[in-house]
Amino acid sequence: MDTYSDHLVLGKHKLTLDKEQRSYVEFEQEFLRKKYVEYLNRARSETEMHYFFETNPIVLPGLYDLHNGPVGEVVISKLQLSNEYETDFAFISVDSATAQITLIEIESPRMQVFRESDDLFTSDFNRALQQIRDWTLWVHQNSSYVKDLFREIYFKSVFQHQRVVSRVIVVAGRRKDVQRNSRRGKRWAGVNQELESNEIMSYDRLSEALFVDPRLLQNLVCRPRRYISQILRSRR
Repeated sequence: MDTYSDHLVLGKHKLTLDKEQRSYVEFEQEFLRKKYVEYLNRARSETEMHYFFETNPIVLPGLYDLHNGPVGEVVISKLQLSNEYETDFAFISVDSATAQITLIEIESPRMQVFRESDDLFTSDFNRALQQIRDWTLWVHQNSSYVKDLFREIYFKSVFQHQRVVSRVIVVAGRRKDVQRNSRRGKRWAGVNQELESNEIMSYDRLSEALFVDPRLLQNLVCRPRRYISQILRSRR
């Protein structure tokens, strides 16, 4: 009998797979990566990319920040945060100590990150950065509202006794724009240092960071809020 096994590391989570399982996961990762890159190179708008992520949520960033993955194996599409903000995608992930609310914003893949004239950030990119700051501050200032919002969508005990934190991820720009020269590369790196636990990443980085948890591949769904509670009830 072939007892070969290997490990697949997904963020902080290590899966033990046998030879056949690992071969399948690697095949799926490569298939998804090729599909994503092909679609990305043709896409011209944020709306097109939103549709791709909604139908292929396994490609979204941040799924493996905490080892259990998204609670209920669901991602919420177009979640309204009171009357002020709307996220492209949102989900909760938990471990024994922490419950993390992840908010994801995607920008058009055709958005220019830097100005051609002086390699400074464009106004569109600065707005994306400001959105990270705004969302982070809003969640901090409205923590009770945010917890109640997700309890209503998920279930009352979703946060239990864990420390509740938030993380904002923005997907914007293409690597060829960011890495055109060293000055741009340093400015891009400096932004993420300032963002601390939050992150802004290029669409190309997302393809390279793609990993597939077989369980999530089979079960992860992305739907608007009105469908999520029903899905969660059916899985409990």
